[in-house]
Amino acid sequence: MTAPTKEFLLLSFDHPQQAVSSVAGRMAAGLTCLGLNARVLHLPADAAELARLGSEQVAGILSLGPLPLATRVEGEVLWRRFKVPVSVYLLDAVLYDLARVPVMRDFLADAVADGRLGLISPEAGYREWLAEAVPVRWQHLPFGAFPALGALAEPVAPQQRLCVVGHVGNELGGGQAGESLEALLQRTLQHFTDATARARVAEALRAPHAHAMPARTVADALCWSPREVLVRDRLAALVAIDSWVKRERRLQAVESLRELPVDFFGTGWDRLLPAGPHWRHVGQIAHGDIARLLPHYQALVNFDPNWAHGVHDRVYTAAAMGCPVLTNHNSGLDAAGLPESLVWRYDANRPDLATLVEEAGWLHRPALARSPGEAVLARHNWASRMIEWVQAEDSHVPADADQQEAASQRLRLGAPTLKVVTGAGAPTPAWRAPRLPRGVSTAVCPV
Repeated sequence: MTAPTKEFLLLSFDHPQQAVSSVAGRMAAGLTCLGLNARVLHLPADAAELARLGSEQVAGILSLGPLPLATRVEGEVLWRRFKVPVSVYLLDAVLYDLARVPVMRDFLADAVADGRLGLISPEAGYREWLAEAVPVRWQHLPFGAFPALGALAEPVAPQQRLCVVGHVGNELGGGQAGESLEALLQRTLQHFTDATARARVAEALRAPHAHAMPARTVADALCWSPREVLVRDRLAALVAIDSWVKRERRLQAVESLRELPVDFFGTGWDRLLPAGPHWRHVGQIAHGDIARLLPHYQALVNFDPNWAHGVHDRVYTAAAMGCPVLTNHNSGLDAAGLPESLVWRYDANRPDLATLVEEAGWLHRPALARSPGEAVLARHNWASRMIEWVQAEDSHVPADADQQEAASQRLRLGAPTLKVVTGAGAPTPAWRAPRLPRGVSTAVCPV
């Protein structure tokens, strides 16, 4: 009897507008296009289904964020129960998960010495910054596009309007809207700094060329090392400040569109900004339906307010649908190689989107007929992304036992310095990711 083929598990969780399940579904479809078996499990709802599986039935596990890893099977954490490669795909800056999701520290503490375990990030700036403090296997894997090619089958006359998709005002840092930067810094940094240092931080955050990652701006201004950044109380302060700057950068970008016709899909905009004369607050839209929305608008407005090298999936989706997108400067755009005619970049620190819109002329002439961006789809579909994941060879070289133990304790406890406890035995051999089965085609699939 032929042994059953192993399958890859994509772990999802409930999230507004089905954003996480949408990503998991496209990842699974990408694996299926490669001839591999894949299944999406929504946790904790599908915990019983997960418990019925053994390691011999699973090829690998990819968790969308760390939240699914909080589900235990018969009291055991998933990455220890299943003796297979397990990775966490970061949906935001890793600082948020370390500050807010306790299981993340435990996972990373084990990952220091176990090459099966690692991180995958659509943004590479945090890996570059924090690699010393988080010495684990850490792969950069950008988002892919979420096209809806059927939406372009019948010509649509786009409205002479722009659209904003996203939320504002419920940032994960927990700060109150309307709080000034000075009040925020006093509240979050008073135990670590004096007034002079806080003034230096405020000046750095407001600088015309402030770093794309606000948390790094703060750490650099205070001379905090990557290891010091991960101390629990400092980490909480950085997350609060990062969230504040994210919100302000979004609001400033939209404020620069005040006199233009804009439709908003998402919450918080009408509460935090005075109404523009030509603004409409339309409501919510499911993540998987964004592509169907784009043919009806002249351009999409995107924000990546705390990323340095990586962009949101909306940018890839818009380009795949032939829709122009306004998005802040980001080195990830250069690497993506998207059509320059579709990508209009603004300065996140000094946004002036109205000038870009005027230069593009979208609101003064009929839109040209749109067609799918075939080159974008060929490069940025989810099948090509999952090839990168499955075939990526591990580049993480384990430290010696003493260094592993020290790093694991720092991550698990969030302490700045700990006595190094000498570990016994050789480090875990570096893991190499599974290869595609012999004969499997890597031809592009439209997912």
